[in-house]
Amino acid sequence: MSSMQLQVLRKGAVYTCECAKCGATLYTHEWAHYDHNDRRDAMQAGTLPCDECFSGHADPGTFGPMRDMYAARLTMPGYLDSTEWTFGANLRALVRTMREMYGE
Repeated sequence: MSSMQLQVLRKGAVYTCECAKCGATLYTHEWAHYDHNDRRDAMQAGTLPCDECFSGHADPGTFGPMRDMYAARLTMPGYLDSTEWTFGANLRALVRTMREMYGE
C-alpha cells in the first residue's frame, strides 16, 4: 500500500441496482457519495448512468436497499488518486479484504 492510506467511513445506508445494459452493480452509500439521495432517486427512476459502461442506466427493477455498511478505499492524501469504494457490514472483515486486494 506504500503511500496510499486506508480511508474507512462509518456505517451508512447502501442501495444497489444493476445496469440494464452491462449488468454491472451500481452502489450509493450515504457517507461515500456526496450526492447519495440523488443517486438513490435516480436508481429508483432508472436514470442513473452506469459507472462501468457509461452508456447504460440503472434498471429500476433491480433496485433495493442493503443493510447499513462501512465504506473503505485507499487514497493518497493531497492527490486525486484513490481506489473504488468497497463496502462491508463487518469492519474487521472489510479492512482484511482491502489488505488482501491491495496488499500490505
